[in-house]
Amino acid sequence: MSGSTKLSMVNILGYISVGLFGIVMVFQLLLAAGILPITMAWGGRNTELTPTLRLSSLIAIILLCYFTYVIARRSGILGTTPPSTLMRILSWLVTAYMVFNMVMNFLSPSPAEKWVFGPITLILVVLTGIINVIN
Repeated sequence: MSGSTKLSMVNILGYISVGLFGIVMVFQLLLAAGILPITMAWGGRNTELTPTLRLSSLIAIILLCYFTYVIARRSGILGTTPPSTLMRILSWLVTAYMVFNMVMNFLSPSPAEKWVFGPITLILVVLTGIINVIN
């Protein structure tokens, strides 16, 4: 595989990952705003949007923004220089976190977590893992 083909494939995977992270951030924002029922997230056991759950969703958005930056940088969407060793380590940590998140989503009693966000995080695990391996 030539360098330019490899780079464009990594870029495409990066853009897809960024889009999926964006979808999850919008979901968290809608949860924090009380627009979506809180039973769709956080294990599905809470029926009331408490200040702690609202804050948790806002913190999740910040964390997801950081993950998005790391994967965008690692995939070459941001920056023209090769990713640093630190960025490579951080991108593997993003993937590891997404594996944990995926497992928790699939184990959740919440149908939304299990059938919507479980597959989204599975796709993110695969995409970020491929980005890490080939770039």
